[in-house]
Amino acid sequence: MALITQKDVDDIKAAMAELAPFTEEPITYRTFTGMTAGDSVHGTPETPNYTDTNETAMTRNLTAEEVQKSGGYYIIGDMEFTIRRETEPQYEDRIVCGGLTWKPKKIDKTFLGEVLWWEVKARRE
Repeated sequence: MALITQKDVDDIKAAMAELAPFTEEPITYRTFTGMTAGDSVHGTPETPNYTDTNETAMTRNLTAEEVQKSGGYYIIGDMEFTIRRETEPQYEDRIVCGGLTWKPKKIDKTFLGEVLWWEVKARRE
């Protein structure tokens, strides 16, 4: 017998969805889809292309302790986005929150029988 059943996982997901309006804020998740070729003759660089989806996430600033322990990997102002989504975030993706664009620096998952959410630590672009 498993310690955790699919019903347990479903109950956790349902509880998280119920709390979302009180704990999460709207974000635009920009999934990287490729690059548009530039023109070296005219000095035009390649341009990234994204597909935007409206989602929600819990957000927080990284603490001074987290920044200090990172050995320079994080800086003050970096954020963590906890996102409930089926598709795994990628480092080429972007998150738009509060009018600012964020670039993932570290992506972790919370796994309990299946992925429940993704924790994306990100830096402002």
